Amino acid sequence: MGIKTETIVDLYIRSVAAFGEVLAQVPAGSWDVPTPCRDWNTQTLVVHVVSGEIQVANMIENEAFLEPDLSANILGPDPMSTWRGTALRAINLVQQTDIDSQLPHPTMQLTLEELLGARITDNIVHAWDLSQAIATPYDIDSEIADWALDYWLELYDFLENSDHYGPPQSPPDQTPGTRLLSLLGRTVS
Repeated sequence: MGIKTETIVDLYIRSVAAFGEVLAQVPAGSWDVPTPCRDWNTQTLVVHVVSGEIQVANMIENEAFLEPDLSANILGPDPMSTWRGTALRAINLVQQTDIDSQLPHPTMQLTLEELLGARITDNIVHAWDLSQAIATPYDIDSEIADWALDYWLELYDFLENSDHYGPPQSPPDQTPGTRLLSLLGRTVS
């Protein structure tokens, strides 16, 4: 993908932090609030992101892909603390692992660099989704969005045939964050 390892890891750390900043603003009692993700409320979205970081750690540490636990139970009594511990564990392992390491996946072999592209995107896009659900401002970092746009450009065929994202939308402006959100099926006003 042509970008230095330190930069990819830095973008990953920044994307994880961006999600955490929005998560910290979720008011108590807001777990049932719907998000822009079809059929997901705030709790389901947070479970999805936390399970993604658990999967990163598992794929690096145990060299295995386990079906993620997508129940609310993984959040425990303090979702913010659970997210923080999970995120820090994943970041620590990513920092210690060669970016070209091959990781197991049920449908393909992928490198840590490829996995981080998906995790960077997941964190910043779901931070936006969460911010929309709780009506709090959040702008995707332009450098991260530019990188993610380049990442997905190479994988556009995957996007087009994926059930993970909605059909691309017309972006209302040309900022990198808006273009990325629109590419991934979000309606930005």
